[in-house]
Amino acid sequence: MLYANIIIIILFFIFFIKVNGNSKDWLIGIDKKKHSLYFLYPMTRFILEKTGLQKSLIKKDDINEKIRALHISDNQERQVKLYWYQKTSLLILCVLLFSGFSLIHQVQEKVNNISVFETQLTRPEDGQGDEVFKLEFRMENENNREDYYEDEILIQNNERIYTDSQLKDILNKAIPYLELEMLGENKDAKHVDKNLNFISLIPETSITVEWIPEEYLLITSDGKINNRNMDSEKEETLVTAILKYHDKKVEHTMPITILPAKLNDNEELYKDLEKSLNVRAETNSTSTKWTLPDQLGEYSITWERPKSNSSITLLILGLFAAVLLWLYKDKELKDQMKQRNNQMLIDYPEIINKFNLLINAGMTIKQAWTKISEDYKHTVDKKKGKTRYVYEEMLLTVHELKLGIPEANAYEQFGKRVGLLPFMKFSSMLVQNLKKGNKDLVNILGREAMEAFQERKETAKRLGEEASTKLLGPMLIMLIIVLIIIIVPAFISFNI
Repeated sequence: MLYANIIIIILFFIFFIKVNGNSKDWLIGIDKKKHSLYFLYPMTRFILEKTGLQKSLIKKDDINEKIRALHISDNQERQVKLYWYQKTSLLILCVLLFSGFSLIHQVQEKVNNISVFETQLTRPEDGQGDEVFKLEFRMENENNREDYYEDEILIQNNERIYTDSQLKDILNKAIPYLELEMLGENKDAKHVDKNLNFISLIPETSITVEWIPEEYLLITSDGKINNRNMDSEKEETLVTAILKYHDKKVEHTMPITILPAKLNDNEELYKDLEKSLNVRAETNSTSTKWTLPDQLGEYSITWERPKSNSSITLLILGLFAAVLLWLYKDKELKDQMKQRNNQMLIDYPEIINKFNLLINAGMTIKQAWTKISEDYKHTVDKKKGKTRYVYEEMLLTVHELKLGIPEANAYEQFGKRVGLLPFMKFSSMLVQNLKKGNKDLVNILGREAMEAFQERKETAKRLGEEASTKLLGPMLIMLIIVLIIIIVPAFISFNI
């Protein structure tokens, strides 16, 4: 994984330098505040063009229409390409960053972590509890280096023993039913090589059963047999069942014979290693430190901590984050379209009122349209107002009229570009007046102004409700914080 990350980073920089050296002119005119990753665009452009992805991406009409609606006065074809370059650059940067994090993490592991584990262990002090941790080991035959065995093993590092006292429970005899049920799949108690069946309840009674094996190294409390590491041909042991009924209890001890399991060569080595570890741990149980074996028969042993897979996790997270960023850009575009539509709906009553006043003043439709558009342009040029999408669309219609496009066609195209019902209705009114000479345009505009004002109030109300909904998240977080501030001190005072 280390080399894969190095190759990814090196290839990126070689490719970046090669492509960017011949693409300086293409970057002229890009809004660097909006496109903060512009330095990756030449490489992104080259990748998309060479792979043929650019043609398929540009054909996505739903995305293209949204971008064209948001960039009315700009080179819309260029803006569509910039959008896809921006998304792809985010994906490339995300993969690169996480590859870098993965590489740094692996280098730190190489520098800071010593792969060979020290053979001397420090026991926990009395009361700290036993430790169990996993180590990798390598057993290598000193006479034949090709003869080696690698595996993992759990190390039981028991806490330091200061006294020799032990607790032993005296058990009473159990009923014969348990002797039969306890055997499980075994033939009899003298030939036990499979797990025992430690039942917890006597059927049709309220008597519960607790099992206590004599040798926990051979039999666990749930009846599992550990016969893979047995040295002898058989092992005689006892299992005690405690039958409890209210405040009374009866104990029954049953003798069993455990037979060893057949082991292969590696399992034999593993067994010998566990035995050696147990001997060393028990021999030095009162000492502060103890040493792991470095030799076992013809095999020399080296110890290593298991290698971490964090670098792979980082790379996977990077790919996942790249996909999320790709999807987020689509959502961001959708949100921008929603803001654009809301802004247009809010501006609609104002435009209708201006139209109504200018038409009443004796202007034609074209003159009124041009007057409203040029007043807006004059305000924006003086930096006294913000860009408004609907006025930008009206300016585009003015340019079309100057180019000789018929008025009716220009107004129809305006309604289609905006794509909102009130403006489509407005453009239809204008086209109908031009075609049929409707003398009631002033009255129609007056009624439309009244309706537009009501719709604006509804739009403002809807936007207010959406804003209040968005505040629910922070309010819930604040509520949780307040509850924590109140409840935690109360619990602390109870404990005191």
